[in-house]
Amino acid sequence: MKRKIYTLSHDVNLLKEIDNDGSQFTAEEHSYAIEKEFSETVYKTKESLLRYYLPLYLPKSDTLGFLIDSIKENGYKNILFLGAGQCVLEYLLKMSLPEDSRVVACDFSPFTVKKAKEFFTEITIEQFDFFKDDFASLQSKLNIRFDLVVLIASAYVMDDKDFIKLFGDLKKEGVKKVIDFHSGYIDSKSVIYHYLSPFTSSQLVRKIFRKPPLGTADGYRGKFHGYSRNRGELRRLYKKSGFEIEKELSVSGYKYVAILS
Repeated sequence: MKRKIYTLSHDVNLLKEIDNDGSQFTAEEHSYAIEKEFSETVYKTKESLLRYYLPLYLPKSDTLGFLIDSIKENGYKNILFLGAGQCVLEYLLKMSLPEDSRVVACDFSPFTVKKAKEFFTEITIEQFDFFKDDFASLQSKLNIRFDLVVLIASAYVMDDKDFIKLFGDLKKEGVKKVIDFHSGYIDSKSVIYHYLSPFTSSQLVRKIFRKPPLGTADGYRGKFHGYSRNRGELRRLYKKSGFEIEKELSVSGYKYVAILS
């Protein structure tokens, strides 16, 4: 059973402003929050974005090295990232691959896509929304047959139906391999902790007595932004999509990475 995940990783007042009905981030809401919070700081220049990104993500630099090794080992030329965010890792990857390699990065946020196109002209950047857009149309528009599709901390945002559709489309359209760095993975220890911890118990007590759940000082738990799933649940979704799991491993900051073919 998947579990909803809530985030407080953005300015709380901004989250409350766009969180009217408890629904998941839309592309427009996410774009609005990012632009309001970071347009004059992080996204002011290419250099300011790199200065922000690199100290945060260098501890996960094994991810970049892992991808470089996988791509070179298999001779992949056309690589697509879905849910790329800032597109910094994709830019660094492109700079690390042979010149004839093609790296395409997609994100659903209009503001993020606009700034990435401005900063990182070495890669191809497109807007793609897991919930609205069609992979076959994207591939046709770009006129590229992708060897490898990579999802880094992005697939968790989809419910089961959208997950199966997207991964199923990747399979049907002939993608050779998919690597899913799945940030929504929850191991058995975490599941037990979730249900038995004092925090969870206190949440239940607060619910019984009709008090707001824990989160911020006023009880706000954050914006709903995805789902956590265990290994069995993820395996079931991959299988329903038509993929075989080639390998399961941990890489850098990601407890669960699935290599699918």
